[in-house]
Amino acid sequence: MTDVLLTLSTRPQQAEAIADWLLEQNLPGFTSWQAFGHSNRNEQLSLSEQIQGKQKRTVISLHLPPQRADTLLQQLAGAFPQYDIHYWLQPLLACGALNPYVSTAE
Repeated sequence: MTDVLLTLSTRPQQAEAIADWLLEQNLPGFTSWQAFGHSNRNEQLSLSEQIQGKQKRTVISLHLPPQRADTLLQQLAGAFPQYDIHYWLQPLLACGALNPYVSTAE
């Protein structure tokens, strides 16, 4: 079966703990970046965020088999029950390294 892309969106102050936890899960790796979330759920936004109309978020993406993604989501929910984590899963048509023998070290 084709891998899925699991994407997590969380508050920046929670992202480091989630990233550390993911690193302990024997995963091949993931990518993270800073983003802004936009929502009409104002009760979850600070006054400043409501005025700006956006909230800082950290997004983390990784590809893995669908069953592993489901298990990982359950474990993540158990490990961080009080964290604000939004997720989505997308099927991948393809993924991989274009030049697998190129070093990623500078």
